[in-house]
Amino acid sequence: MSEPAAELQAQVDSLLLEHGSFAPLELLFETGRLLQVDYEAWRRREVPQLDEVLMGDRATIRMELEQAVAYAAALGLTAESQELHAAQAAAPGGALRISADARLAALLSSRYVRAPAPQMDLFFDNPVVALTTGIANALAAADALEATRLLDALYGKQPNHPDLAGFDRLLEAFARMERPVTDCRELLEFMTGVTSTARRLLGARARNLLVPLWRHLAESVRALPYSPEEPRLHASYAWSQAQDWQAVKSSVLAEPQWWQQAPLGLRLVESALRRRQRAEALSAWFQLCWHTPEKAGEAVETLRGTDIHALWQRFLDCEDEAFAAGDFPAWLLLQEPALARQLPAELSPGNTATQEHYRLVHRWLAARAAGREAQDLALRRQLKERQPALFASLLRSLAR
Repeated sequence: MSEPAAELQAQVDSLLLEHGSFAPLELLFETGRLLQVDYEAWRRREVPQLDEVLMGDRATIRMELEQAVAYAAALGLTAESQELHAAQAAAPGGALRISADARLAALLSSRYVRAPAPQMDLFFDNPVVALTTGIANALAAADALEATRLLDALYGKQPNHPDLAGFDRLLEAFARMERPVTDCRELLEFMTGVTSTARRLLGARARNLLVPLWRHLAESVRALPYSPEEPRLHASYAWSQAQDWQAVKSSVLAEPQWWQQAPLGLRLVESALRRRQRAEALSAWFQLCWHTPEKAGEAVETLRGTDIHALWQRFLDCEDEAFAAGDFPAWLLLQEPALARQLPAELSPGNTATQEHYRLVHRWLAARAAGREAQDLALRRQLKERQPALFASLLRSLAR
């Protein structure tokens, strides 16, 4: 199995586990091909076609989606169409347009589900099922009035229905968006609790309900400084839940000495990965390796399925055992010399030993590329004295 195919399959498996179904549209969010802010602009009809805001070559995107749906079919899932609705506040204008490419449009307006057991057919005309389906559809379309009307009907039809409390909580989320936040901690607690309920009752469409409320919280905590005791009570966390990755970057970088806090550094890494900015993601990961190296091993587990996680495993598996976590940046430069043209020698304040190892390797690569032999040899000697394992890695890089 090729590595790209394996990664796609892992992403499909993850989406199935989270939502109970697989929608190609969700894969675009997962792989950074589609940003939440662009998707919402499309739903407001500010963008004529969804494919205009996709990141990357359209043919490549379609090929990835074809591979993903082929895997979903191989798992025994069946395709069904799903409607993509305009936001309630959007101007009328007919159906939303996905793409002029008919196949791409078909892929993005479908989802793959497990075939229901035959006995479930008995419930298709059940009025209670019709009501719960209608409530879910209204909530996903941000139609609070219709959701309230149908929920009242469900209370009258089956007052002991197990989802009544959950639907009530989701309607409460609409009400909270209409009023200013007076207690940020309480709203964060509410959001943490309601998220699982929304995903259970709405599936992938929970995003339409949750994202505006996470944005509401992010705006409310914008002025709060980061606190290690309450790492989630920071705008960068709320923006990450809203999947506004540019706002995540801005809120992290606005925090003084953000590189000293592993959660902030990790959010910056994820922001860059989601925006498909590899060099920026590596730069943020380097800060974590240098300034909070004791957290690197735990933090990298949240990046499973990414390039950084795969590189970290290679770093751990290499034959030298004298590496510290902070030596990863210098080691990676030796594996990928071209990175030295994308990243500066001075990435952040500080003068730790491992930062100096990175600077030595960076300067050595520049000297070697420029043919400055005396400087080349002098920098090699310095690296050998300071970090013999990296020097051994340097010699292996010359032999490649």
